[in-house]
Amino acid sequence: MLFIITILYISHQILCQDNDIVTTPYGSIIGNELTIFGEKVKEYLGVPYAYPPRNSYRFKPPAELEKPAWNGTYSAIYLANSCPQLIRFMNFSAYDASNPTNGTIEECLQFNMWVPEGKNMSVLVFFHGGSWTLRTASADKFNGSVLAAKTNSIVVTPNFRLGIFGFAFLGHNSSIKGNMGLLDQLEMLKWINTAIESFGGNKDSVTIFGTSSGASSVAAHLFSDKSKQYFQRGIMSSGTITDFMSTISPDLAMKNTRNVSAQLNCTNDNDEEVVKCLQNKTVTEILVAASKAKQPNQPPTPFSFMPINCDEVFFNGCIKNKTNNKSFNKNVDLMFGRTKDEATFFMATGFTNNSKFNCHFYPSKEATDPLNSCDMNQTNFENLVKLGGYLLRFGENQTKELYNVYDKLNDLNYTQKSVRILSDFIFDCELSKFATKCADASNKSVYFYEYSRRSPTNAWPKWTGAMHGDDLVAMFGMPYRHPEKYNSTIYDIEKEKNYSDNVMWAIGNFTKYGNPSNNWKKYTPENTVALDFNGTLDLNQTIKHNNATPPTCIEIDKIIKKWIMEKQQAATTTALPSS
Repeated sequence: MLFIITILYISHQILCQDNDIVTTPYGSIIGNELTIFGEKVKEYLGVPYAYPPRNSYRFKPPAELEKPAWNGTYSAIYLANSCPQLIRFMNFSAYDASNPTNGTIEECLQFNMWVPEGKNMSVLVFFHGGSWTLRTASADKFNGSVLAAKTNSIVVTPNFRLGIFGFAFLGHNSSIKGNMGLLDQLEMLKWINTAIESFGGNKDSVTIFGTSSGASSVAAHLFSDKSKQYFQRGIMSSGTITDFMSTISPDLAMKNTRNVSAQLNCTNDNDEEVVKCLQNKTVTEILVAASKAKQPNQPPTPFSFMPINCDEVFFNGCIKNKTNNKSFNKNVDLMFGRTKDEATFFMATGFTNNSKFNCHFYPSKEATDPLNSCDMNQTNFENLVKLGGYLLRFGENQTKELYNVYDKLNDLNYTQKSVRILSDFIFDCELSKFATKCADASNKSVYFYEYSRRSPTNAWPKWTGAMHGDDLVAMFGMPYRHPEKYNSTIYDIEKEKNYSDNVMWAIGNFTKYGNPSNNWKKYTPENTVALDFNGTLDLNQTIKHNNATPPTCIEIDKIIKKWIMEKQQAATTTALPSS
């Protein structure tokens, strides 16, 4: 059966012939055949890696597939189903493009995979972001066909349970033990370990790669003894599980889950009855209730459910203790990365059209419209610093010190100072801190990059700069997949392809060898350098490197340490007996 594809880099897509059927331990699979750059790439879409988590399987760990799992030949020609979520639309293509387009359903423990011709190929598994609550691996922006062809690696993009379906919790001794979404990812890695050799893959050369909360997923697997045998390398783009917005405590997760139970009239002294009741509710009923369940003292994200930071099923302990004791997988090559203006995505989607901050974004207007501006003054900046102080649980004196740290950045205007402080809090400080801990303990190599180049396809207002997610455009070969998105009067598409080639070449080298380039300096505790992914990247020449640790983060650490010491001294003084 012939499919006509208008995307320029693919000349044709056909259903593979019978002699292209792949026999795996789970059963036979057939997919599509693509021709990319004159080479064949096999595409397998919507392949199941666990049984659907519905009915009595809802809120339970993923159920491993039997071997074989199906009779006949599985036709893998439709994108993996997206997991249940309340889809948020902005009526703005740059945001909405990451939303599911094929609906959502509980039968979503599936993956998409692109396989070039070859033997013993490395495997790159990509975890999507979305605050553990939104998005899908089946978004067009995560199509791995070009990345697979350019790196000669197998690219896999799995879906996994999100929100309450992935992260509900009723107690360590209950039947909802939490972190099901992370266990889904682990089950995916087990599938690869069992079956990837059937596709010419090397089960001992697996890289897990994620962006935003997907990067936090990668970091999470470093702390799981159950995961460590299934991957050898990790890439964390704009996120880590150790930051304060990536997890919540079991207590908060349980309160949120019981809140949902109460809303749906599923209260009972017997938790097993609570679970049965929730399993009989519709997906929509549960999603709507979950959207109203957030506790007032949990991290300031828009969403209620995320991984719990202490468990007995995935981490088998607490992340904080494991971090302090450096009890994580040290035999993994690691790459950390961030964009220069991480926070602007969140400012544009959460802080705009608010007089407190004076940033504006109207999706119905052109990005260049004067109304789509962010012109913060001193008062707006002060409001943001107060928010930062609140996030850090600072007192009045510490918040004043925080203000001074950023106010003295004289080369930045108030908007840029605000971007800096939010980027530091949400991403940059903890990312560089965790990278240093990993580099200090690791038996392998660690690398870091900062993506300072604004993507040519970025449709957001210019004040957003090199924003969260801009690095993925080149990494997934967008100039080849969608050249029409590049303004030909401004950008030379051939130069854009060459830039993308360099980025994908580095990813491919890291995936295969654990070394992206000989000119890319290693990140060490003594030399915390980040390669600058700028507009003139050439990995065959000497490359610019910057300090990966923002000086402002060092200043914040000093404030925190001083504050902790003062509180300890105050507590000691209070405890002393009066004379």
